[in-house]
Amino acid sequence: MENNKKYVTTRAVYKAIKKYDHQQFDEFCKSVYVEGYNAGLKQPAEEPEASVSIEEVLKVIGEVKGVGPALTGKIRNAVDNMIAERRIKGEKQIN
Repeated sequence: MENNKKYVTTRAVYKAIKKYDHQQFDEFCKSVYVEGYNAGLKQPAEEPEASVSIEEVLKVIGEVKGVGPALTGKIRNAVDNMIAERRIKGEKQIN
């Protein structure tokens, strides 16, 4: 997490928040959370470094007796589709 020195909350907002009742404060906290959550979804996700690439796995699979280029291609398509589906599911925002 970056250490931002920019203050987003002004003194006027701070004074207004101090006067909130429970319901107003809950709504304020919810709005802050949702804005932060949605901003996080818009950030490009840093993918963890894999210890083995898909290409390396497919190369090893292709070396197995009975697995030719056609079957290796089908396996690649299945893996690519699975990755694409997971990315699509992860792009939903909350309201």
